[in-house]
Amino acid sequence: MINRIRYFFAQRKANRCHVVIKGMERISYQSCIVFEAHAKLRYVHVELADAQTPLKMGAYSYVRSNSRILHVDEIGRFCSIGRDVTLGETPRNHPVDWVSTSLSVSHQYKPELHLTSIGHDVWIGHGAVVMAGVKVGHGAIIARNAVVTKNVEPYQIVGGNPAKAIRYRFDEATREALLQSQWWLYDREQLCALDFSDCQRFLEQIKELKQVVKYPELRLHNRGIT
Repeated sequence: MINRIRYFFAQRKANRCHVVIKGMERISYQSCIVFEAHAKLRYVHVELADAQTPLKMGAYSYVRSNSRILHVDEIGRFCSIGRDVTLGETPRNHPVDWVSTSLSVSHQYKPELHLTSIGHDVWIGHGAVVMAGVKVGHGAIIARNAVVTKNVEPYQIVGGNPAKAIRYRFDEATREALLQSQWWLYDREQLCALDFSDCQRFLEQIKELKQVVKYPELRLHNRGIT
C-alpha cells in the first residue's frame, strides 16, 4: 500500500514534467534513468547493472509494454520502441570457455559489461532483441523479431536472426545531409511546420531553424523522482 502511494505521487510529479512512467514497480531500485520531457516508458522492466551510469532517454521517445532494458546507456530523441523488445541483452551470461557453463560451480564468472546505445529517430519493431554493446545509428530501423548482434549504421534497415542489412532508407548523400542537419535538436513545434514527407524540401527548410532546444530533465532513482 505504501509503495502504491509512493508510485502514485512519483507518477504525478513525472506527469507535471510531461514524462509518462507506467508500471514503476518494474524498474529496479538501483536503476537510474534521466528522462527528457515528453519521454514515455510504459510497463517496461528496467534493470540497469551499472548504477553509476544512468540511462538517458530523449524527448518524444517511447518504449512499449513488456519490453526489457538491461545494459543500455542512451536512447535518443524521437525513438519508437515496440512491445516485447529487449535492449542490452548480455550475449554471454554463462562462461563458454570455462570447464562448465553452470553457475552452480562456475560461480565466480562475471560477464564482461558492454553498454548498448540507441541513436535518435530509431524505430525498433515488436519482439526485437538488441544485444549488449551494440550501437544503433540515427534513423535506423530494426525489423520485428530481429536479433541484432552487430552495430547498425545510420538510416540502415536490418532484420532476421541474426540481423542482416536489408537496405538503407535513403541514398548516401541524403543520409549524410540528414545527419548533418541534426534535426532532432530542434523544438518539436518548429519541426511540425516542416515537410517531413519530402527529404529535399525538408533539408532546405531545416536550414531556416537556428535555435536548438534543451528540454527539462527528470531523474528517477530508487523509484523516486528528483
